[in-house]
Amino acid sequence: MPLASDHFEQRFLDFIAQRELRVPRLRGSGEILGYASHGYGANPEDIEWIPACGRATLHACAIYRQQYHPDFPPPYNVAHVELAEGPRLVSRIVADDGTPLAIGMPLRARFDPAGRLEFVPAPTPGGMAAPSRNPRS
Repeated sequence: MPLASDHFEQRFLDFIAQRELRVPRLRGSGEILGYASHGYGANPEDIEWIPACGRATLHACAIYRQQYHPDFPPPYNVAHVELAEGPRLVSRIVADDGTPLAIGMPLRARFDPAGRLEFVPAPTPGGMAAPSRNPRS
């Protein structure tokens, strides 16, 4: 018998496969659930998946300089981002213009050509990405 957490994770992955970023919300209270919760304590029928706005903030990141997978040549980053709706998830950030990564910088979600979720620096009202506060980026 599948666990509730298996159903929760599979729903998330099904939406990602459709190039949709969604967040889980309890129908009764409207509470947004974190992805790490896996919906524990909630009946899967009580969870609805609503579209995320796509805005996020960089919470933490690491730069890998060794290749662990053929799809990700070094250097590449692994980032912990917080969605505007509240949940946090692990992804990667692609700074096509070379913008340095900075904790707290605004991001937006997109899907790469292979359908993988990734984030890119979001312009600030002045038209530039947030200034770097991380000297090691």
